[in-house]
Amino acid sequence: MKRLLYIFSFFLFFAASYGRAQTAGQAELLAQRENIAPGQEFYLALELTLPRGGHVYWKNPGDAGEAVDLKLNLPPGFREKGRYWPAPEKFTVGPFTEYGYRSRAYLLVKIQAPENLRTGEIFEISGRAVWLACFNECIPMAQDVAVLIAAGQEAGGEENEEVLHMISELPDKEEEAVFFETPDSLILSVPAEKQARSAYFFPADQKVLAYSAPQNIKTADGKMYLFMKKAPAEVFMPADILNGTVVFYNVQGERIRAADVLAVKTEENLPVFSEPFVLFDFMTALLFAFLGGVLLNLMPCVFPVLSLKAFRLLNAGRDIPPAERRRAGISYAAGVLVSFMAVGLVLIALRAAGSEMGWGFQLQYPPFVLGLCLFLFFLGLVFSDIVSIGEKLSAFSLNVGRNWGDFGTGILAVVVATPCAAPFMGTALGYGLMNPAAVTICIFLAMGLGLAFPFLLLDFYPALGRFLPKAGAWTALFRQFLAFPLYAAAAWLLWVLAAQEGSSALAVGLGCLIAVAFASWLAGTAAHKEKLRKFSLAVTGATLILIVCCLYSLSPARLHEKERMEIEWLPYNTESIQEYRRAGVPVFIKFSAKWCLTCLVNEKTAFSSPRLGQAFRQKGVVAFSADWTSRSDEITAALESFGRGGIPLYVYYAPHAREAVVLPQLITEKTVLSLFDGL
Repeated sequence: MKRLLYIFSFFLFFAASYGRAQTAGQAELLAQRENIAPGQEFYLALELTLPRGGHVYWKNPGDAGEAVDLKLNLPPGFREKGRYWPAPEKFTVGPFTEYGYRSRAYLLVKIQAPENLRTGEIFEISGRAVWLACFNECIPMAQDVAVLIAAGQEAGGEENEEVLHMISELPDKEEEAVFFETPDSLILSVPAEKQARSAYFFPADQKVLAYSAPQNIKTADGKMYLFMKKAPAEVFMPADILNGTVVFYNVQGERIRAADVLAVKTEENLPVFSEPFVLFDFMTALLFAFLGGVLLNLMPCVFPVLSLKAFRLLNAGRDIPPAERRRAGISYAAGVLVSFMAVGLVLIALRAAGSEMGWGFQLQYPPFVLGLCLFLFFLGLVFSDIVSIGEKLSAFSLNVGRNWGDFGTGILAVVVATPCAAPFMGTALGYGLMNPAAVTICIFLAMGLGLAFPFLLLDFYPALGRFLPKAGAWTALFRQFLAFPLYAAAAWLLWVLAAQEGSSALAVGLGCLIAVAFASWLAGTAAHKEKLRKFSLAVTGATLILIVCCLYSLSPARLHEKERMEIEWLPYNTESIQEYRRAGVPVFIKFSAKWCLTCLVNEKTAFSSPRLGQAFRQKGVVAFSADWTSRSDEITAALESFGRGGIPLYVYYAPHAREAVVLPQLITEKTVLSLFDGL
């Protein structure tokens, strides 16, 4: 029985280990041919498969990351002739720009066989694949790979179709590339592609370009010129050859061609650039932008706000003066147009400053996501009649859309519309963002006019709304019903926030929602009770301060700062811990779980300390996190070995120590720092 239990436990451990490996990807080594003739060249392919949402890095990872690498062990006489990479993608992570691949990546290596191969001989080519798989966090990975090949008088056997496909996807060679150098820029010149409306150059060498800066494009005499900002002067490495990969994109932003270049520096003068204005293209883009704006009304992300506008139309009834209806329509359209113009101006400014931003850029900013979530949740509370916010604001809730209310509804409609993209919008946006600022603004205004157009028609031609039901007592119930699209939008934004910054950000968002609900309820109650007004004002002020602090904690700069300061926790692994202990490395182990409140308190009071994070790095302490959120037999056994049946548990192994120091369940920064006094 014991033997069966042992075997069963072994298989459980193996399955768990395999599952962890799967989360960071799998590597496989493939050969182009089964049989290799003497002196023949052939390709080996390292293929990496990653789970959805993961990415790995190109040979130049950009601002951060580590390139995929393959350390080969070749049989005697075999020689490596070169390595070849497919064209990468560009990732923007906060202030950083990175180059790499999503979900699937490969690296091709050209090998030449020796001339003295003997027929029938079988060779094993082995190696070790090393990569950094990044999701919400980055996981260093390594895996041994191998492939068998046979020697023959002539090359034979079927070629691996997958490897052939990889070879076909490699960038072309561009022989006519040159580059110019100015004090601040490098300008790459390549033959223009007929269908290409944009291009991007991925430098193979580091310390050449400023990765986050935009690459502007001009054309002249059948050539495309990419204007690229140099790396900062303190790190810039001048060169006479510009090595890298240029990728060409069509108007929809789809890749149409990639080419490897070894551009030689030229001392010739740059041509005089002129950008012809094609009226037909401009008018077509305006039409597409307008149609895209109209169709945007049908997108699910716009419905919560458009329901506010629809309620106003129903609540207004048919007796409202025509002049007032027209003013309401114009006010709503003005809010939409002003907001679209503001989005266009911000995009222009950000691109001029070196940031690559597109439609919906504001929802890439966690504080904005949380702020919008709280606002929509508050509107939902008002519409549900859960909170009473006084006569003035109640009147607004009953007459949503009048005067400035309509203007604000137009602004809100644009804010929540940006997560969605309707048909025709992609082409129009691509055209607008690649042309001068005036053209960009015209495109955005055309989209805004399209979004406002249906309600403008209803306000200017009331007869079109004759099929709408008459207002009555039922509209109060309808208003309460309209709260649920607002709650749904708030819930979706919380999901976006969690996807961006993880479960901690989700907890922050939920806490803010509870605070907003309580402050709103208390304010409504205090409106009818004089004694509660001062207390209500204090709670409202505290809630606003809390929200501001939470928004600040989610800012990209703050998050990046925290990443640099925090302790780097490795996942719990018994073998790794033993290896570090045998090597005389100090080891700290944290047993915790996301449902453990005491653990969360310790995280905030002790382990989030910048001083503590610095001490771990300076003293060379390796930190392991044993996450017991989900059931783990390995962690359960470890807890039992320390005589514990629950968490939190914190233990420390000093260098070469046989016994661990067990810390109290409630710990402080000082308690942990005292462990390192002798180091």
